[in-house]
Amino acid sequence: MISFALVSQLIGLSSASGTRAGGSLLLVALASHFQYVALPPEMVWMATPQAMGVFVALLVFEMFTQRDNDLRVLLGLAQLGLSAGSGATVALASVGVQTGQMPPWAVGIVGGGVAVMTLWMRQWLQANVAQLENELIHPHRWLLRAEDFFGLGVAAAAILWAPLALTLVIVFTVGCMVAGLMARRMEARARRTCPAGCGALIRQEASRCPKCRADVPVAQKLDLRLAGKARDAIRGALASAPQERSTKSLRAG
Repeated sequence: MISFALVSQLIGLSSASGTRAGGSLLLVALASHFQYVALPPEMVWMATPQAMGVFVALLVFEMFTQRDNDLRVLLGLAQLGLSAGSGATVALASVGVQTGQMPPWAVGIVGGGVAVMTLWMRQWLQANVAQLENELIHPHRWLLRAEDFFGLGVAAAAILWAPLALTLVIVFTVGCMVAGLMARRMEARARRTCPAGCGALIRQEASRCPKCRADVPVAQKLDLRLAGKARDAIRGALASAPQERSTKSLRAG
């Protein structure tokens, strides 16, 4: 029977692979190198300098491609295969391929499945958050930076204290669902039907429909100045101050 600690480690490392596949592989290899993890004989190749160099390159590749929309779409299947393969590999490495009642191939399928599910959830959240991007706020950029820390943090927690990794995975799953639904609702409120009649949903501050290319009236102006409304209020107060002083002086006279 598989212990709770091994299940937590398996889920934590596999989920980290769905976020940063190269990072989870690299941390398992480093943990084996410093004797935190005992790899099975058929997987000791992970701790070699050559393999760790490949894992570093994979991590850099992931972090670079995730920041470019075109590359992310172009390499979608490659990322899917990378995450699934990494999830299966770290799952097998974490349980030592000796699970008693579960054969190694089943462990690999579970690890790959968890990684793919995490990747799908990330992509769903990114698609919803990316629609909120504008000149003032960049939630998609913040999300990508948070994923860097999450992937490496969960992988490290799975090696050092597996129950913490399982807790982080649960929090991440619930947080993704809540954040995705909130982003979808916020985006729906920020859009309107194209007045030109093409039926497309365009942003409130848009002056041209991206579908039919028709010029449309702006429903809500976007103030690009820093604290524009506050600045206007201050200027209005300063402009009214001389008028109040002159009024008081006339009354006094």
